[in-house]
Amino acid sequence: MSKTPNLEAKPVVSFRLSYSVMAWLRHAAAGRNWSMNEYVARVLDGMRDWWALPKMIADVLEGDRKAMGLDQYEYIGHLLARRYNEIRDQGGPGFEKKAKERK
Repeated sequence: MSKTPNLEAKPVVSFRLSYSVMAWLRHAAAGRNWSMNEYVARVLDGMRDWWALPKMIADVLEGDRKAMGLDQYEYIGHLLARRYNEIRDQGGPGFEKKAKERK
């Protein structure tokens, strides 16, 4: 008789992290008033399901990622680089907020 895994169970997993990553993680979690475990779990869930974006948007991003031949980690870096270009070319940090404030 084979056992089917309980998808609701939360196995304990351990990772080795540098002190600097651990300090960053502790600070990031505290900034949201979350445990480090909750922070890591939410970030991984977000990465897995495209931050709960609507399926039609997630599907377009996933298709673009695959067409570019990038894994999710590389693709997110690519998106951040594209955002950097927008910031640089369209008025600097906070350009979208600044435009709304002018109206």
